[in-house]
Amino acid sequence: MRFYAVVIVVFLTSLTGCAHWPSAEHRNVTLDGVEVLLEQYCQPAQSSDSDFDDMQQSLKEQQQRLETLAHSIDRLAQRPVSQVPRPAPAPQCQPALMKATTDADNKVVVGATEWVFLSPPGRYLSARVDTGAETSSISARNIVRFERDGKRWVSFDLDTGNADNDIHLEVPLERNVLIRQASFDDVDRRPVVVFDVKLGDNLHQPTEFTLADRSRMSYPVLLGRSFLKDVAVVDVGQEFIHPRSKQR
Repeated sequence: MRFYAVVIVVFLTSLTGCAHWPSAEHRNVTLDGVEVLLEQYCQPAQSSDSDFDDMQQSLKEQQQRLETLAHSIDRLAQRPVSQVPRPAPAPQCQPALMKATTDADNKVVVGATEWVFLSPPGRYLSARVDTGAETSSISARNIVRFERDGKRWVSFDLDTGNADNDIHLEVPLERNVLIRQASFDDVDRRPVVVFDVKLGDNLHQPTEFTLADRSRMSYPVLLGRSFLKDVAVVDVGQEFIHPRSKQR
């Protein structure tokens, strides 16, 4: 220890410079004093009692967690394989079902062709849905206008698609419309009548129809925008998505 003290004294002397040796401060430095300083600096830092208690508490908590985990593993290992809970299966996306329903605007979705119930005559007829036509139309032959009790009426044979099953009707005449044929220059004056129309379970309303000979068409009834407006949208990729309603 004295050797190290001598070394330190020499080192301090080199720092202060030989020109100032021995100064009053240097003369007061003794070997015993240097040894005391070395002992103070070489001693390890002392931890307080509170730090030691915190470390013990932390170790105790970690030990309790490990014991709890080990106990859970032992219990799980003792259970039969059939009782070990399995992870829940990942949710699978269900495909959208195509059905007669309503869209986001609460409008009924109808197909390009549908069954409609007309009153009169109180029968189902097949209809083509056409958004390009403003007014609905129905196939009729032998159209005759007449008056009854001072009011305008019209009689006609309703074409059902089968000539043997045509239905003779007499109904009030609502008005007449002028229709210009696309392939001719002449104008056709057609009567307009009103039928009570029901399509599926959600659409039921009176609708105007023009009377015209549609015997060369595939469907005796054409539903135009006057029927569809504000209540239905058309899915041209589907047909007869609404069954015939049991209620009439």
